[in-house]
Amino acid sequence: MTAAPPVAHQGFARAARPLVWLGMPVLGVVNQYLAVETAHALTGERFGLGWLAAAARTPWTQAWVACELLTLAVWMVVLSQLKLSAAFPMTALGYMLVVGLGWTVFGEPVSLPQVVGGAAILAGVWLLGEPEARS
Repeated sequence: MTAAPPVAHQGFARAARPLVWLGMPVLGVVNQYLAVETAHALTGERFGLGWLAAAARTPWTQAWVACELLTLAVWMVVLSQLKLSAAFPMTALGYMLVVGLGWTVFGEPVSLPQVVGGAAILAGVWLLGEPEARS
């Protein structure tokens, strides 16, 4: 006879699916936003040790590192509860969110091939997630 899982473990199990569907893609978008702002903050700096020092001093880089650490923690919670083959494809939703971020925040154009490719990604994520949804 096996004991019931600890309460904290049950909470992780309930949190894993929303984290992978919403948390990981959103964190991916935030990471990309912070990467772009870090790149803008370092425009004009020559790459080298001075560039690394400037990167370490900018609040954009510091926020980016903090967001990456949060992303790692969330991913560990997800992987503790879901199979990698089910969880990882769901992170592809972030690709669509990044295209939307580029369009809405940075004024980047969105082309028809990007829209069609995004639809293909979403269809693929749905198809890959179907077996997991039935289990």
